[in-house]
Amino acid sequence: MSEAAITHVFFELPGVLVDRSVFRRTYRANLARIMAERYTGNPPEWAAAYDHVLADWDSYYADLNLSSEDGIADLWEGLYRTTRALFRLTGVPEPTQPELTRLSRELPELASRGCDALFPEVPTLLGQLDQAGLVLGVISYSLTGVASALIAPVERYFKGAVWGSDRAEHFEKDVERYLAAALSAQVTPERCLMVDYQPLALLSAQQAGMQTFRVCPGDSPLRGLAARCLAQIS
Repeated sequence: MSEAAITHVFFELPGVLVDRSVFRRTYRANLARIMAERYTGNPPEWAAAYDHVLADWDSYYADLNLSSEDGIADLWEGLYRTTRALFRLTGVPEPTQPELTRLSRELPELASRGCDALFPEVPTLLGQLDQAGLVLGVISYSLTGVASALIAPVERYFKGAVWGSDRAEHFEKDVERYLAAALSAQVTPERCLMVDYQPLALLSAQQAGMQTFRVCPGDSPLRGLAARCLAQIS
């Protein structure tokens, strides 16, 4: 039995369209600059604090469960803890709790702006898919603001929704999340292709009825994707 014609393609971003190492380096520099401008201290001190937090990241989330029904609340709590730790590590007096809460939710997007970390082949690939009439969107663990910042250099190709975890109000990429994205796009899951590198996420997409394409790490992780999509256009 042949697969249904693809009309919509959804992407995870880090590790798929976005080079993680480039993104982390640029994000780190942006965060350090933003914190030094808003508060006291200098960028190298904030960058060192961020490195320390990143090394101990799992400890800040140890008692939180992002996969639960309250996963988004736990995500916000984790971001609050890691942002607060930056002040402790730099010795800079932390702001009031309301300000710190706002900062913890705004900082990821602010530090992601201007991070052109796309793999080199991505603009050409997305242009081909868009020209062929495919609707491109995002289903990501990233926050919606972060995801939008990451695709900013190629946003003209994304006619579909950007489903960050906060917009979905559900962190886990489970069957329900994929079904909700297809329903919102007013398309049957069978006509959607999910592009990701995570086997469990792709399994959930398959269980939701979507077609899948697994990205393999390497110099050209998206090799073969254009041919796969263009061969299945209605």
